[in-house]
Amino acid sequence: MSEEKRTIHIKGTGQVTQAPDTVVLSLRLTSNNPEYSATMKIGSQQIELLREAIIEAGFEADDLKTTNFNVRAVYEDEEVRDGNSKHYRQNFVGFECVHDLKLMFDMSNYKLHSAIDAIAKCLSEPKISIAFAVSDTDALTDKILKAAARDAKRKAKVLCTAAGVKLGNLIRIDYPCDESDSRCKIRANEQMVLGVSTDDEINFDFEPEDIIATDSANFIWEIVD
Repeated sequence: MSEEKRTIHIKGTGQVTQAPDTVVLSLRLTSNNPEYSATMKIGSQQIELLREAIIEAGFEADDLKTTNFNVRAVYEDEEVRDGNSKHYRQNFVGFECVHDLKLMFDMSNYKLHSAIDAIAKCLSEPKISIAFAVSDTDALTDKILKAAARDAKRKAKVLCTAAGVKLGNLIRIDYPCDESDSRCKIRANEQMVLGVSTDDEINFDFEPEDIIATDSANFIWEIVD
C-alpha cells in the first residue's frame, strides 16, 4: 500500500490597482400618477427628453442603456381608531414607474462636463451618480490571478522552509466558478451628484483614485523531505 502524499494547502490572494479609464453615469427616472396609463406616458416622455439631452451633449441615443425598469402600485398606511384600539389600513395612492439607465464613455472631463450639463438642464430631472471603472476587465482579472498564484507560492515556500521540508510539485488548483459569486471584486469610487441647478456653473476636473481589485484561488502542493 503506497504511502499517502503529504500536502500543503494554500489560499493565494491577488490584488491589483489600476487607473480607471471609463466613466459610468447611472441615471434614475421616477414618475408617479394615480392612473397607470398616465404614469407610463410620463415615464415615456421622461426617457425621450433624456435621450434628446445626451444627443445634445454629443452622444448617440443608443448609448443610453436600461439597467432596470419597474412599475408598482403605491399604497400609504392610514391610522384607523375604533374606540381605544387602533389599526392601520392601506390606501391605494397610485402607480410609480422607476427607470434606471446607464451611460458609459471613455474617461474625459470634457465629456463628463458636457453630459452632466445637458442632463442637469433636462426636464426629466433624473437622479445622477458617477462611478469610474476599468473597461478591459479580462486583462485586469488576468493580472489578479497571476498575483494570486505568486502569493500562494511565496506563502508555501515560507511555510515549508520554516517546517524544515521542501515544496514539491503543484498537485491541484481550485478556482470556484459559481456564477452567483462575483469572482473579481472591484472597489471603485462613486460620487453622487445632487441638487444640480440649471443655473449652476458646472465644471468637473476629476482625478479619480486607482481602482482596487482582488481575487483568490486555492493551491495544493506536495511536500517532500
